[in-house]
Amino acid sequence: MRNYQKGILMKSTCVLIMLILSLLQACQDQRGEQTAQKIDLNQLQPGPRRWDSLSTSQLKTVDFLVATFKEVDPTSREQWIEDFKKDQHPNKELEIWSMMAHAYTTYCRGKNLPVEKKKEVFGLLLIRSAASEANVLKEAKLKYLSVDEAKKVMQDYRLEAKPIMVTEK
Repeated sequence: MRNYQKGILMKSTCVLIMLILSLLQACQDQRGEQTAQKIDLNQLQPGPRRWDSLSTSQLKTVDFLVATFKEVDPTSREQWIEDFKKDQHPNKELEIWSMMAHAYTTYCRGKNLPVEKKKEVFGLLLIRSAASEANVLKEAKLKYLSVDEAKKVMQDYRLEAKPIMVTEK
């Protein structure tokens, strides 16, 4: 249970950082343009399930992600599936997570990294998925990675940043 709680805390921290770093949110200013906003993580609630099931291909990708990140993210396979069922566009989210897995394995391969450093690699990629490399480097509080190592981690993440879109109820 302790590792699970640490994993949830880490994910929550990364989500908070991503929200802060995100350049666009689903909040609109008076002109109807999207603007960035800081949001208290405690105010966020998961959305409703949008999909009854995932395809066989999507489930294979989930299995790959669970296996890739099991050391740094103790979330169960069932919870991963449930989370992707809540995404408006699960294929896009799976693409983002797959790119994170690619960058993670590329960086970690052949290195005997302590789990703390692997967690920082994972967290950095999670933030990078929602913010530009420049913003990540500017805001990241690196504890185990140097700036040069952080740049190497992110060099294999090749998708555009996709800020988290938050809708108000």
